Amino acid sequence: MVAIPITFEQPGTGARIRSTGVGEVLSLPKLSVSTLRSTIEQVLTTDSYKNNARKIQQSIQQAGGVKQAANIIEQVTQSQSYQIIDALRI
Repeated sequence: MVAIPITFEQPGTGARIRSTGVGEVLSLPKLSVSTLRSTIEQVLTTDSYKNNARKIQQSIQQAGGVKQAANIIEQVTQSQSYQIIDALRI
């Protein structure tokens, strides 16, 4: 993965991409065609990126995958909705 963070949460996401070793991050002000090309080639030809991505994939699967993530999101949003409704009643 090659990330080019621009706004909002993207720099944080880029930092996680780099820290987990699944990709590289390029800054927009320093971006050039040659830098982008060489970074993509690096990520595609260096096995550690693929190996680290597989580790993350396995971790997500062991935690219940997308289905479990959706369940957690639903639980949180439902409980927050009830808290907001209860707060409005006061």
